[in-house]
Amino acid sequence: MKLKITTSAAILGAVATTASAGSLERNNMPIELLFDSGNVVQFSYTAPNLNLSAAPFGSTGSVLNDFTTVGLAFKTDINDDLALGVFFNQPFGADNGYEGPGAAGLAIDFQSNELAAVLSYQMNQNLSLHGGVRVVESELNLSIPIPSPSFLYTLDAKSDRGFGYLLGASYVVPERGARVTLTYQSSVKHNFESTEFVGATIDGNTEAELPQSLKLDGEIALNSSTLLFGSVKWSDYSNFDVAAPGYAGIAGQVSVIDYNEDNINVSVGLGRSINDEWSGFGILEAQLTDGEANELRPYDGSRALTLGARYTSGQYEITAGAQYRQFGDATVSGATFSGNDAVSPFLQIAYSF
Repeated sequence: MKLKITTSAAILGAVATTASAGSLERNNMPIELLFDSGNVVQFSYTAPNLNLSAAPFGSTGSVLNDFTTVGLAFKTDINDDLALGVFFNQPFGADNGYEGPGAAGLAIDFQSNELAAVLSYQMNQNLSLHGGVRVVESELNLSIPIPSPSFLYTLDAKSDRGFGYLLGASYVVPERGARVTLTYQSSVKHNFESTEFVGATIDGNTEAELPQSLKLDGEIALNSSTLLFGSVKWSDYSNFDVAAPGYAGIAGQVSVIDYNEDNINVSVGLGRSINDEWSGFGILEAQLTDGEANELRPYDGSRALTLGARYTSGQYEITAGAQYRQFGDATVSGATFSGNDAVSPFLQIAYSF
């Protein structure tokens, strides 16, 4: 059996919701559906189980809570050259909580949902362009213990919608079973109506900018049943910022959440067809170390192994597997996070019609 040219991207789309691949990032938009012919509906689900604990916080369990993500996608051909994709995913999130000496009360709950409409235009046999608009709805709640004067700072940011876009290109060489796809996603700005407690209650606006990113996917068929694939993704976390006016008055800085370094994720994988119905794949992935760790991301880099299988029957494709991720050691607020990991099972179901 010859592997489809879009198989590697579809595999990466199936595992994109695994735990903490890039700080706040949770799942990616499955752009690869635009390159399939015909109509496709796709559902994805992931349930990462995280274990990030440290002394003196180890007795309280993981400071990052388990979560689930879902994704929905629909793709249709408008004509021979133009395709439309509509995507729902949950691109960013955090659910952290600290107990014990030194960080009791520190917590963050950040959730986002994204809806995007993307067009792909086939310029010629090899080159296609894609682009579209994105709407991201986010909400944020957090608390930070303030040592002097001693009280618990809180921020309650109501749900807000921000807008962005994406642009990209894909080049395919069918006779070599090769494809390269480059996709840029813009930053998304939020202006939350918010309430802060700084010893007294303050109503105002909290600004946030979700990071832009650039991702390169590539694949090539080694033979009729084996596909080599990989990706590199840059995320602009050095410009990611959550700025609350009340926090500046008590902490001497405007940013409640701030990063100094960008994120770079790299992956390489191998897929192989077993027969007309079954195929398997394995992926090695790394989030490069950057020397930065904080309460929101209490680790410095990570590496992961993903194993999975795909079953095809008629118009259905079912992809399932699990990812094991090890987090890099880091020291945050005087606590050493070491030997931490996560296991993330995933499921993707696609129906073509």
